[in-house]
Amino acid sequence: MTGRIVMAAMLVLAAFAVAPQAAAARSSACTWRTQALQAPTGATQHQVSATDHHGGYSGSAYFPDSGWRIVYWKDGRVIDYGSSGHGTDRVVDQNSSGTIAGTSVTGLWGASAISFRIRDGRRERLTPYPGAELNSRAIGITESGDVYGSAVVWEGNTTVYVAVRWPYDRPGVVEKVTGLPEGMRVVDVDRDGTLLVGTETTYPWPHLWRDGRLTRLPEVPDMQFGYARAVADGMVAGMLRVGSEPNRPAYWDRNGQPHQLSQSSVAEHINRNGLIVSSLTSTPFQVWRFGTLVGQLGDAASVTTIGDDDSIGGTIRGANHLPAAAVWRCS
Repeated sequence: MTGRIVMAAMLVLAAFAVAPQAAAARSSACTWRTQALQAPTGATQHQVSATDHHGGYSGSAYFPDSGWRIVYWKDGRVIDYGSSGHGTDRVVDQNSSGTIAGTSVTGLWGASAISFRIRDGRRERLTPYPGAELNSRAIGITESGDVYGSAVVWEGNTTVYVAVRWPYDRPGVVEKVTGLPEGMRVVDVDRDGTLLVGTETTYPWPHLWRDGRLTRLPEVPDMQFGYARAVADGMVAGMLRVGSEPNRPAYWDRNGQPHQLSQSSVAEHINRNGLIVSSLTSTPFQVWRFGTLVGQLGDAASVTTIGDDDSIGGTIRGANHLPAAAVWRCS
């Protein structure tokens, strides 16, 4: 089925609102407590990148003798899934079954990439898209285990992004996401296979690709620009600049209506319960429940994932100021 673009017929007016700071302040009593995850034996640094939403976290660890390896913190153990031997291994996503999607990158700024999936403890190299043998990059994984990503192919003297899928039930197969307009690249993947996509521009306006249809998310009055970083259970997190105001975090609810948060700069992550983490350079990460501020992560060096159990994964500064995997929970 070919895709068709579903456009918003008018700007969103009454639905758009900025959460009042006073309301946020009254609901900010939650204390986010840090749990440092066990360091893999022999590793000098380690980081969380994704979660299985059931208390398990996957990421990578650096070993001086062997480089970066994929690890999984689960039930008090650290499971070492090794490395691809291709380059720097990174987890990009994980589903609730524990299946991991990742990439191995080499070159300046990770210009070359191959992708892999780890299911039931076994690593599977994902077949590159034809013409993109060294640049087929996994972005996210669905609840069913399908991996979606972007491949970069040459057409004449220019490069073109192609949205691709590696189906869980057909190992060795890679296929183009048909019907998606040319120029759209995958930004994030929802658990049901909905894709958050945008064009290759500085501020790509967010669209959702679901069931063969492309939906442009609504704009707001006096909007200057905006973009999105994450999608979860139909909700999208990102940033909006409105009028002469600075960049502010924003999210689009399940009805597609945009909401702007009152502090910080960009909403980096969101989960299905409306828990949002926003960031602003040189200030602590802030945590929101929809439009209400519920605390901050004062010791977080990075935040990379939010679980459906409302745990937050990322890094703190460990030994020698190197990254160390950590999880935060509200108490």
